[in-house]
Amino acid sequence: MGYQMEHSFLLDAYRRCAEVLSEIALGASQNQVFETLQTIIEEMDEARFSSILRLNSHDGTLHLTVENRLPDFYNQAIQGLKVGPKVGSCGAAVFCNKPVIVNDVTTHENWTVFRELVEKANLGSCWAVPIVLSKGEVYGSFAIYSSSKAAPREEELEILTLAAHIAGVVIEKQKSENQLTFNATHDPLTRLSNRSLFDNLASQALRQSKRKREPICVLFIDINNFKYVNDHYGHDMGDRLLCLLADVLTQELREADIASRRGGDEFILALVGTGKEGAKVLIDRLCQHFMEAQKDLFTDYSVTMAIGVAESKKGNYLTISELIKQADVDMYRNKRLLKSNF
Repeated sequence: MGYQMEHSFLLDAYRRCAEVLSEIALGASQNQVFETLQTIIEEMDEARFSSILRLNSHDGTLHLTVENRLPDFYNQAIQGLKVGPKVGSCGAAVFCNKPVIVNDVTTHENWTVFRELVEKANLGSCWAVPIVLSKGEVYGSFAIYSSSKAAPREEELEILTLAAHIAGVVIEKQKSENQLTFNATHDPLTRLSNRSLFDNLASQALRQSKRKREPICVLFIDINNFKYVNDHYGHDMGDRLLCLLADVLTQELREADIASRRGGDEFILALVGTGKEGAKVLIDRLCQHFMEAQKDLFTDYSVTMAIGVAESKKGNYLTISELIKQADVDMYRNKRLLKSNF
């Protein structure tokens, strides 16, 4: 009788997990899949609670991914928890990259500092497995909490491990889709927005500027004597110079501003809520920063930029296409002035 119940339990859980895999193939989001997997785990027993945590690899902390049935105060307390070999079940599972099964969280050494917390939450045990991606990267943890002090049944661990694997599948799929989207909308060398993304984002920013009656400026940047760099220092150095300028732009611009590599040695910026006077201040700062940054590339040479500005403002809002054309004309005017002065 016990074997039949266990067999039926596993078969039902496997069928539900297979349905989740089908949903992933049909485009279910990562959060939708996480929520469904948590439900499958929790329905194995009425006293079960599940939790999926994500690892921030930069500082080694754990963070909630989707809502769960654990008490809010408990979730808030473990938010940003630093992983380690003796940090609860989830922190240890992620740090050690292996399942950590704790049958009694009120006495286990991993849970000493959390004893008051788990008692307040009425939790007795916690079994956690790491979520591991295809290249061995640990994404986070998938855990089952129980309100009683108990060891997990073999089939429970089997389904928990399977759920963690399926979580890894949807994470990989989401990352691949994100990468494809990024590659389609960004310049592969500088990783700035490409032409189509810039036009889209800048047009949205222009509409917002109109509603707020704020100015918006477009800057057209061209690197002077870029061909000389390629011919005398090599194309690798030319690529490094382009990436250096992209880094300078990224550092100097605000979050609302938009930077794009138009092609070759041409870059375009959209300065949201900024008029010509503010744009000129930024241009001075960009030129100075760019010159300073070049010292890591050249010992006997320095590169300048020709920059054109076009402004759209209340009473005369131009389209992004018109602004780019005006900024382009202004850039060539400045380039000719630089040559004549030289």
